[in-house]
Amino acid sequence: MASDLKVSSPQVSVVMSVYNGGAYLKEAIESVLNQSFSDFEFIIINDGSVDNSLSIIKEYSDPRIVLINNETNKGLIYSLNRGITQAKGEFIARMDADDICLKDRLDLQVSEFLNHPDAVVVGSDYFLLNDGKSVSVKNINDSDYQKAVLIFAPCFCHPTVMIRNLFKEKGIMYHPDFIHAEDYKLWTDLYNLGSYLNVSKPLLKYRHHPSQISNRNNESQLSVSWRIRKEYLDRLTFSLSDKEFATINLIGNNTPISSITTLKEIEVCLLRLNAENEKKQRFNRPSFNRFLFKFWLDSCGNTNLGVSAFRLFFSSQLASYGKLSFTDKNIFLMKCLIRRFRK
Repeated sequence: MASDLKVSSPQVSVVMSVYNGGAYLKEAIESVLNQSFSDFEFIIINDGSVDNSLSIIKEYSDPRIVLINNETNKGLIYSLNRGITQAKGEFIARMDADDICLKDRLDLQVSEFLNHPDAVVVGSDYFLLNDGKSVSVKNINDSDYQKAVLIFAPCFCHPTVMIRNLFKEKGIMYHPDFIHAEDYKLWTDLYNLGSYLNVSKPLLKYRHHPSQISNRNNESQLSVSWRIRKEYLDRLTFSLSDKEFATINLIGNNTPISSITTLKEIEVCLLRLNAENEKKQRFNRPSFNRFLFKFWLDSCGNTNLGVSAFRLFFSSQLASYGKLSFTDKNIFLMKCLIRRFRK
């Protein structure tokens, strides 16, 4: 069974909550225990599981495992906060019970922290596992870009991250009022405490399936995200009209766009964000331009407007904030044409 012994002063605390995770749990646990980096404690919170999760955890005798058992299901936020409160590591690595750490994950993320003392979060690229297929998903290693993305959405895939353990010192935890978007809220709470980095190499296999919380609670997640965006923009002191904030939510919710008027409103909103950043200097210009270009490109591609969206993209000042290769231009055009006829 799992030992009650703890690593005396581990550099890393891996925190994983489990609720009825028996189907994938062994693979998740062993991917942590078999890391090339060994100076960690592995805090596993069994959150009142009624399947065989607890018995699976108890099969392991590795002294680095610290088992916390919730007698009843308390939810992810409660469980993560309980694990973080007990964590002794200088850094906290998040892990989910249905994902798989690649062997050098902890080693490479710790190295990033040691090489960048100002870093507060280090994410990574990852493999998305879906319907038997594996797709490589890349993030961008640019702190100001990542923090700009928070205007619309989370900037990291939650189980890929390692976080500097500032929780007690700064009085920050996963916030219970932001259920189903607690990670998004956390990134906005940490944004001014240090840089956000990314290891440009896949370090996790992230499993996507219908039973995930994010898939089961999409409507609630969107509502909570609205609040997070509003709070974050207020902290940035970006001045937006109600109409512009509604457009922020339209973009952040990845809402399909079916009118050229709406697309032009998005253009105006992104240009307004640019003007606010020029005035307030919250993000460096190259990173913010990269961010604006990305969301303008995505917005134009998320329409059924065909060539009209393609032309509007290139007619905008926003198109000058980045570059598309000849191949990327053709892919973008094909996407616009194909989506023109979607139902």
